[in-house]
Amino acid sequence: MNKVNILIVGSGHYSTGTTVLSGKKATDKDFGILLPSALELRARGIVDKIAIAARDGKKLSNLSEKITSISKSFNCSDDLIFYPQGDRVDDMAYKKAIQEMPRPCVVLVAVPDHVHMEVMSCCIENSLPFMVVKPAVTKLEDLYILLEKLEKNPVLAMVDYHKVYDDANIMLKEEYQTGVYGNMQHFTSLMTQRRDMIEIFSQSLNSEAPPNVNHYLGSHYIHMAGFITGAEPQDVRAISQSGVAGKMLENGDIADIIETQIRWKGINNKVFTSYHISGWSDPSETESMTYQEVHLLCENGHIDSDQRYRGFRKVLSGEGCSAPNPYFFSLNTGPGGNSLDSKYGFLSVKTFVENCIKISDGDITLKELEDSLPTLRESDKVTAILEAADLSLENDSSVIRIARNNNKYHCLN
Repeated sequence: MNKVNILIVGSGHYSTGTTVLSGKKATDKDFGILLPSALELRARGIVDKIAIAARDGKKLSNLSEKITSISKSFNCSDDLIFYPQGDRVDDMAYKKAIQEMPRPCVVLVAVPDHVHMEVMSCCIENSLPFMVVKPAVTKLEDLYILLEKLEKNPVLAMVDYHKVYDDANIMLKEEYQTGVYGNMQHFTSLMTQRRDMIEIFSQSLNSEAPPNVNHYLGSHYIHMAGFITGAEPQDVRAISQSGVAGKMLENGDIADIIETQIRWKGINNKVFTSYHISGWSDPSETESMTYQEVHLLCENGHIDSDQRYRGFRKVLSGEGCSAPNPYFFSLNTGPGGNSLDSKYGFLSVKTFVENCIKISDGDITLKELEDSLPTLRESDKVTAILEAADLSLENDSSVIRIARNNNKYHCLN
């Protein structure tokens, strides 16, 4: 296979940088992640046609200026296919796109959580490999339905847990698994964002199936704890705090912060705990879009990874102090051209597309990828934990046990 075609399902923040704050406030994804990554892969000669499917054709048409700007920075064609075209609104446009896109084609999915299931199902039924933004699903029942479909019609199904491509986390995993740290005793993470994200997600948060901050942010490091250690979750307790989001949205059911405590059993049967704080109510004036840090307490010592302060801070007149993360994603050009290969947001997309090509060429099998990549099958642990955390919140923060029988997790109330 010389080239693949890419279909991006969803035209919002993660795909194109488009939000209700566009032109008013800057974010760390103002050009999106998926579209620039696809254009960069086109510039490298491994991607041909690129399409975006969304529900509102008018919003897609308004992207043309941004697409031209990004394409110039990558020195590649800005030719894109839109579904639907014109000013039409079509909730099912992605289905037509999946059926019509020339093969070979791969799909990048970035739509609200409650739509994930139907889009992934459509990809599987049409034999198209896909990568979906995390979390893929938040209920084990949905996950196992999808995995059964994959058994009948196998394709590469990845989840965009891009933190696994961050050099700091690669080092954590490598050194933990080679025994440098000794056994894990406690894992702590903090990941909170500016309350701007509540505005960006306001439409979804006011819907009948609102996401919560544990799904959106907490899943990053909850997944990482299992990915690094290979441990099995035993039980979960979640606690939430509210206030800011309720005032902004006039919806008191939306939590500002969710804290998740997990008891794990390691591969050596030793038990440890992890504690994850996720929130989206930080003041808009905070230096960085995201506070993010990890602390491991192990038999051989302490390991700290400050993933917020990356050694780059600036103070500008009229803007104040900021601390951007230069390693996640940016369109800056270096001496050798664009430097996206150093950005872990891009590496997630690149790894998915390149592995789709390797599978098609017979250079690697799906089974060989299961143990090393964040696939849909590999996300069963984090799905079990997210479901258990939701059940805990519904039951006055009670402890929810997680059992594993017949190769499937079950949450026990």
